[in-house]
Amino acid sequence: MSGLHIVDTTALSLEIEPYTPNIGAFIHDIDLARVGPHDALASELHAALAQYQVLFFRDQRLTPEQQVSVARIFGDPDKAKAFFPRLAGQDLVEVIESKPGGHRYGTDQWHTDITFSANPPTGTVLYAREVPALGGDTLWTSATRVYDALPPALRDHLEELQAVHSFEHSGWPRFFLAQRGGETLYRQARADNLPVVHPVIRVHPVTGRKLVYVNPNFTDRILGLTRAASDALLGLLFGYFQRPDFQARLRWEKDTVAIWDNRATQHYAVNDFQPARRLMHRVTFGEDRAFA
Repeated sequence: MSGLHIVDTTALSLEIEPYTPNIGAFIHDIDLARVGPHDALASELHAALAQYQVLFFRDQRLTPEQQVSVARIFGDPDKAKAFFPRLAGQDLVEVIESKPGGHRYGTDQWHTDITFSANPPTGTVLYAREVPALGGDTLWTSATRVYDALPPALRDHLEELQAVHSFEHSGWPRFFLAQRGGETLYRQARADNLPVVHPVIRVHPVTGRKLVYVNPNFTDRILGLTRAASDALLGLLFGYFQRPDFQARLRWEKDTVAIWDNRATQHYAVNDFQPARRLMHRVTFGEDRAFA
C-alpha cells in the first residue's frame, strides 16, 4: 500500500482487540480515569490510535475533568470547537443531546469534524452518558484506506487539487437560524468562519500515510473545476468512503468511550432512534498545526 507506515503495537502492554481488518480496535481492561497525559500507558494509547484510527472502551466512569485529561493524552483540548452547547462548569466539554423537541444537528452524514477551519481538530473523545435502547450507532470510515483503494492515475490527479471547505455548506446555518436572534448569530458565525482551502490529498504527520481529505458535510467544491466536474469528482470520492470494507460500526452502551483520529477518518451518527433521548459528552483535541 502506498505510503504505509505501521506503528508497532506488538510491544504494547494494552489489551487490543482489532475490530475490523481495516479500522478500529477495542481496548480492554483499562480505566481511562487513571491514565494521565504523561503516564507510560498514554504513549501506548497514542500509538494505538495512530495504528487503528478509532479506539473503543467499554465501562468507563469519567468526570468531565477526567474526560478532558484523557483528551490531553492525544492533544490540546483548547483547540477548535464546533457550536454545540458547552457543559456548565467545564467549557471544554461539548454537550450533544438528542431529545423530543430538541435541535437536530444533522450529524447523520459522513463528515470529518470542523474542516471548515484552517486548523481542524486532530481527534475527539466521545463519552456516552445516555443511549437509546436501540439505534443511535456511530460509524467510522478510513480515509487512508480510501486513498489506498484509488486507481494510481486518480491518486496522481488528486495530488494536484485543492478543495474549498465551508461552514455554510453544512447544517450549522440552519442551527443558528432556528434560534431566537438566529440571524445575528448566523452572521457572526459566518464572519468568524470564512471558507478555507485544503489539499485533497494530505499526509498523516504521525504515520506518514496519505489520505483523502474531503467530506460531504463541509467540502463545497474543488478549485479549478466547473461545478459539474467538481460535484462529479467529489461524488466519486464520497462513494469510496461509503464502502463497508473501510468502516467500523459501534453500537453504543452507556459509559462507552470512543476516541478517533479526525485526520484519518470520517464518521456518521445514525439518527434512527427518535424520539428516544441520547446524551453524549464530547471533547475535541488538536495541535498548533493539524498537518505538517
